[in-house]
Amino acid sequence: MPGKLNFAQGAADALERKKAGLYALLQNWAGQLEGYAKTHAAWVDRTGHARQSLHAGVDVRGDTFILYLSHGVEYGVWLELACKPVELRKALWYKPGPYSIVIPTMQAHAPRIGQTVRDYWRD
Repeated sequence: MPGKLNFAQGAADALERKKAGLYALLQNWAGQLEGYAKTHAAWVDRTGHARQSLHAGVDVRGDTFILYLSHGVEYGVWLELACKPVELRKALWYKPGPYSIVIPTMQAHAPRIGQTVRDYWRD
């Protein structure tokens, strides 16, 4: 059955090429997310470290691709969570503060990222 083996091998190769293409697509999105976050962060720079350390990338774990955007400074979590004390007493869940940039960036781009991934796999 050499024909079946060739078809199976061809399908496996095509799937691996699609995965490599997806990785490249998400890497492109990672660069866009990082650029957006660095230009739209609302805080006033004191040292510039927080803005410079914002980074995005793609992790691959088996067949799972993870697109992430993260702070690179220890106090980045406080920039994300900072809010007025009154809001802290009322809120029982995470609410992005005035200096938050990770969640707003992902919210701004998630629909287009999802659409490009769907379009990519539709081809």
